[in-house]
Amino acid sequence: MDPRTDTRSAEICALLEAGAPPGWNRVTLDVWANVHAYELAASAKTAEGRFAGEVRLADMVERLQDLREQMYREDRGAWLSARFVLHREAAPEVTFNYDENPRWSPDLHPMMFVRDLEAFPRADEHVPDWLREMVERGEELQREQEASPADQ
Repeated sequence: MDPRTDTRSAEICALLEAGAPPGWNRVTLDVWANVHAYELAASAKTAEGRFAGEVRLADMVERLQDLREQMYREDRGAWLSARFVLHREAAPEVTFNYDENPRWSPDLHPMMFVRDLEAFPRADEHVPDWLREMVERGEELQREQEASPADQ
């Protein structure tokens, strides 16, 4: 990673730690990312593995958007999901998913994947089959919509 990416990741981890409830031992943030939508799920656990309380996620989406843009690579694309894991006495673990279906719940409309691929193009060999199918379905839906007469 470049220094800007390291800095942005560190900021996200610091915000996550600041938003953690008292008594936390492990905090996890899962992120689903698309150019038009972000979904965040966070959890905090005690050393005994029990729920520690709610994690506040203030100012997180903007930083995640910046990080995704900074990490974009022309041929590889942008990450689709990420996980940030903080441990009380250890270095954070941060992973990024560029290829696997992030499995949004509820599912995103296929056009959202078309728009994401337009914003963050990938070389053909870096478009996984599931994403290719989703984009083809979105483009098909758009053609159908454009071909249908306007509602009166």
